[in-house]
Amino acid sequence: MKKVYALLLVAVMTVAMAVPTFAANSPEADPVVKTAAGVDVVAAAKEVKTSVAAASVAVPSEQLAKQVVSVTSTESVLKDLNVPTSAKLVAAVDVSYSGEIPAGGVQVPFKVPSAKKGDMVYVLHRQPNAPYTWEVVGSGVLGDDLTVTGTFTSFSPVAFMVVDAADVAATAVKAPKTGEF
Repeated sequence: MKKVYALLLVAVMTVAMAVPTFAANSPEADPVVKTAAGVDVVAAAKEVKTSVAAASVAVPSEQLAKQVVSVTSTESVLKDLNVPTSAKLVAAVDVSYSGEIPAGGVQVPFKVPSAKKGDMVYVLHRQPNAPYTWEVVGSGVLGDDLTVTGTFTSFSPVAFMVVDAADVAATAVKAPKTGEF
């Protein structure tokens, strides 16, 4: 009878020791942070690419992604940045750079997910130091290569806001580099 009890206790202990494992978060699971339009900015971050070898694009943390969604959904912030309120957040990434940053900054081209030819794309960058304000470091109407370039003097979180091609034509939105607003 003692052997049966011992075997039963071993089985119970084995199962009991495995229970905390079931409660742990999956280490490879990415957070899901969606915009008001239902875009998962974390999943979209995986699709953002650049051809600059020294620049790397990473999926943002859940906290950072939530901050980007909060900032880009605030009309007053978009107006301060001269970004149309019709612009929609399509991705947020954490960008880093391994080289020396020259005085004029580093130009980094990005291929933006779900943006198509004729769409107006704004590249927003969060300043690396307090008070962590945002700035537009690049914008443009996408051409055949579907890339937009940002000029960076520091690297940190980047958000991509897109105005649909139909809205660009309807509202006559122009790239700031042309000087026509």
